[in-house]
Amino acid sequence: MHIEALLFVNWIFWAALSSGTLLVVGITELLGGTTRGYRLFMAWLLLVLAVILVASELGLPAGTEASATADIRRPLVLAFAAGCGAYLVASLARWPRAWLAIGVGGVGMAALVVLAAAGGSRSAPLFAGQLVIAAVALGAVSAAMLLGHWYLVTPKLSPAPLRRMMWLLVGSLILQGVAFGVALGVVGTDPLDGSMGWLTWLRLAAGIVLPIGVAILALLASRAASLQASTGLLYIGLALIMAGSIAGVSITYLTGVPV
Repeated sequence: MHIEALLFVNWIFWAALSSGTLLVVGITELLGGTTRGYRLFMAWLLLVLAVILVASELGLPAGTEASATADIRRPLVLAFAAGCGAYLVASLARWPRAWLAIGVGGVGMAALVVLAAAGGSRSAPLFAGQLVIAAVALGAVSAAMLLGHWYLVTPKLSPAPLRRMMWLLVGSLILQGVAFGVALGVVGTDPLDGSMGWLTWLRLAAGIVLPIGVAILALLASRAASLQASTGLLYIGLALIMAGSIAGVSITYLTGVPV
């Protein structure tokens, strides 16, 4: 893989993680059930992720196929970062902010869609769909894993917000599996040929199928009085989904098939 492609893979990871997490945090805040401490922590974290994303954006090379829509993508990235700053201010000031988070998360996902439209795959719509679904999965698992720590110090906190996040995680992973199959059936089976085959099957097994099982186990464990087991399982899920997301984008740039 060319160094230029690796830079775009890095950008996609940070864009998906930050926009997906902000979207999930916004939806959770809208539905209620979390503590102010958790919400403030996530607001600060999201600002840090946005800064990393902006740095990644500024480091992207020009003159490549994937940079063709930079004039649209970059303003979206800057608007997303500004929105994360506004979300932090609103959180500190206790202003209504759930819809702000949802809207700004949508801006980040729009940047992912714009990047997918620039090229790098043989199906821009499928690539865009995979990136959006991956963002939701990364956002759900990261927000849920971090929320799990709050149950250690607030044992009477309702498990409903955590369970909603985990159900969202399961649904997004199932959609990823469906999109994986559609890409192979519609675009081509190139990722299954030659030396790429093992990485593609590993992406499916370790990045989609196994995390579904981990998320379901975490859901079952959330019925217990203590949610330590659920949090521990979500750590595993986060590592697997991160690795699977990076592998999926790398395979896409190598073969043109958005898996």
